[in-house]
Amino acid sequence: MTVLSSDEINLDQLSSQYKKIILKCPFPNCNTKIIQYSSTKLKSQDIENAPKCIGIQNYPQIKEPKLSTSTSKFYQINDVWEFDNIGVSRPTEIQKEPILLKVDGEEEEEIQINIERLLICSECDRGSLGFAGIEYGKDNDHKNLNYFLSQNSVLYEYE
Repeated sequence: MTVLSSDEINLDQLSSQYKKIILKCPFPNCNTKIIQYSSTKLKSQDIENAPKCIGIQNYPQIKEPKLSTSTSKFYQINDVWEFDNIGVSRPTEIQKEPILLKVDGEEEEEIQINIERLLICSECDRGSLGFAGIEYGKDNDHKNLNYFLSQNSVLYEYE
């Protein structure tokens, strides 16, 4: 098995070779499977005003993730049951300003997401690996949460 950080991996190339790619917890002595990579289930999003998440680069030379000064690349997962292992904090006011998602389509549209929770590893309880939020205008119900996993917060394992 090969394990790399987001700055070292070429997902398009590995996916085209039909490699199974697993996104794992980056913390030493944990190595928990967070989710399997799938370009159809994990929609890539650029978010400029997202909350800070941990990041890991130059793995395996640097083994300990650190809080990133800015996190902008995320995978959007719309259903918590897509994850193999993820922990979600209780509702909290993490950030007053909603994030804006730009949705590609015939006309570019912006969607406001109110951030409600942080994502952590369900095994070691460390993070933040991302966040969860509810689209502005929808009922404040956990069933309406969208999940955003930082691309820099996980390790990528493939055979």
